[in-house]
Amino acid sequence: MFQHTQLPPRRFKSYFPIVTLILLVQTVLFLLMTISGGSKNPFVLQAFGALVPALVVEGEWWRLVVPIFLHIGVTHFLFNSFSLYILAPQLEWLFGRWRFLLLYLVTGIAGNLATFYLEFPGNISAGASGSIYGLFGVYVYLFLFRKGSMDPDTGKGLLALVGINLLLSVMDPSINLIAHLGGLISGLLLAGPLLRLKKGL
Repeated sequence: MFQHTQLPPRRFKSYFPIVTLILLVQTVLFLLMTISGGSKNPFVLQAFGALVPALVVEGEWWRLVVPIFLHIGVTHFLFNSFSLYILAPQLEWLFGRWRFLLLYLVTGIAGNLATFYLEFPGNISAGASGSIYGLFGVYVYLFLFRKGSMDPDTGKGLLALVGINLLLSVMDPSINLIAHLGGLISGLLLAGPLLRLKKGL
C-alpha cells in the first residue's frame, strides 16, 4: 500500500503541501538561527523559542509548540528533514492534509510535554523528533492493527529501525529519549481515532 516514489519538486509540493510547508518553515528558521549566531548557541535557541522548562512555567506555553520546527546543529536539521521527507508523504495522503497536520503537531507537543515534565528543568531542547517518532508510531499501529496496509517485510524492518533508534537514544545522552517516546506513544494512540474520522477507514 505504501510506496515512496521520486516526484519533481513542483509535483511534490502540489501532492503534499503540508509536508512541503513544514520543510520550508524549519529550513527558514534554521537559516535565520544560523545567521543570528548559530543553531547550537543557547541564547539563539532561547530567543527563537526553544523549550526551556523554567520559561514554560512562567507562562510561555508556546515553547511547547515552536521547538517542533527548530533544530540544534546541521546534522540534527538534515536528519529530521530527511526523515520527514521519507516518512510523511504517505501519511499526508492517508489522513488528508489537516488530519496529518493535527497528527504532526499533537505528537510533537506530546514529546515536548513529556520533556517538560520528565527532563532536567535546566535543559534547553528543540527538534522535530517528537513528531517524527509520532509518524513512526502511526506506522507501528498500521503494521500491528491494520493487516494488509503494509508489506510484512517493510513492517518488520520499520520495527527494527524504531528499536535501533531508541537504543541509540539511550546510549547518547545528548538525544532526547523522552521526546522520542512521547511522540511514538502519542502517534500509536492517535492513529486509530484519526483513521476512524476519515470515512471508510
